[in-house]
Amino acid sequence: MKIRPNLIVLAVLAAASTAQAQILDRPIPTPRPPSTPTPSQPLVAPVVPSRPEQPLLIPAPAANPAAAPAAPTLQDTGRTVRLEQQQAHPSGVAMTLSSITYRADSIIVSASISNLSDRAMSLNRGGSLVLMDDRGRSHPFVPPADNPEVQIGARSRVTASFVFAGPLTDNARTVQLSTNGPSGSRNDRLTSVPAFLFRVPVS
Repeated sequence: MKIRPNLIVLAVLAAASTAQAQILDRPIPTPRPPSTPTPSQPLVAPVVPSRPEQPLLIPAPAANPAAAPAAPTLQDTGRTVRLEQQQAHPSGVAMTLSSITYRADSIIVSASISNLSDRAMSLNRGGSLVLMDDRGRSHPFVPPADNPEVQIGARSRVTASFVFAGPLTDNARTVQLSTNGPSGSRNDRLTSVPAFLFRVPVS
């Protein structure tokens, strides 16, 4: 029996069409969700900047209610005494004290200095500007950082506040202000370290 070639080709095409139809009819498998759900937020927590450490504050001890408050002293009120003391030096320097203020931790002397000479003058050569009370207690001078020797320029006039360490002795009645100490001179008109000596009342 002879099979015609045209019939063979038609049979092959029909079989291929049937197989393709079966493949297309198969449902497309739906992908399964992963076993571990994906979090909406990252698994690693964002880094939060650490807060600066606060200093430890030690509470102050409670005040004793039974203790009576101390009476205010002269230093507590910061009493100011007005002055009108002036001295002139042969070198051409004149110094005037206008007031002195007594505080709890310091003593402040207000003054004006005139230098009429042609050279600079110093009032604290070698740390010799001193305030001493009549009880023998010395109050060190606190010099300014930019002018530790308290130099006064030639042909100039300045206003100054001299600060000395306090407090004042309770029973002191007078204080003595001296400049340049033993290195200065009280009468040499050629000196650049004139020595002044003022006695100032406490009240």
